[in-house]
Amino acid sequence: MPPPGERTRLRDGRVTGYPEWISATFQSIDSMRAIHRSALLVPLLAACGTGPLDPGPYSLEGAWLGRSYPFELSFDLRQDGDNQVTGTGRLLGLEEVLETVVIGTDPTVLDTVSIDTVVTGSVEFDVDGEWDHPNFELRLTSEGFSEASYDAAFTDADSVRGTLRGSGFTNPAIVIIRQPDGT
Repeated sequence: MPPPGERTRLRDGRVTGYPEWISATFQSIDSMRAIHRSALLVPLLAACGTGPLDPGPYSLEGAWLGRSYPFELSFDLRQDGDNQVTGTGRLLGLEEVLETVVIGTDPTVLDTVSIDTVVTGSVEFDVDGEWDHPNFELRLTSEGFSEASYDAAFTDADSVRGTLRGSGFTNPAIVIIRQPDGT
């Protein structure tokens, strides 16, 4: 055997300066490492579904609802195979009303206090947009109003976080949740 430092590994994996049987052992070890690396990739690729870009359970299809005071936003969406999204929606303006009932003539003694959320306005709109997992932008159009958009991204398969932009909105964040059975 050559003295230490004179052993070298060639590009083809052979090791020089050792007897042939040791060089063959190094090549066998390298082959086993390559097989093990490949074997580790198989479960990882299998977990990807039909491909690395497959969105899995994520789809905008269906009914969605979310509330962030002073708005309630709902959608009924359809998504085609090219990820084009269409549908309808409704935006409600909300206001909280505080109601108190005074007992007798003393205004500091209250019998009842209630807080109720009431609808102060409602706008129906059409929706169209394109979904590019996990992000999307939906254009909201309604006669008599400037175009608005809901710019959003999935937080999980049944939850989306987005903001309303345009048509006088100051980018309020609204999380919408998929509604079971389209309700």
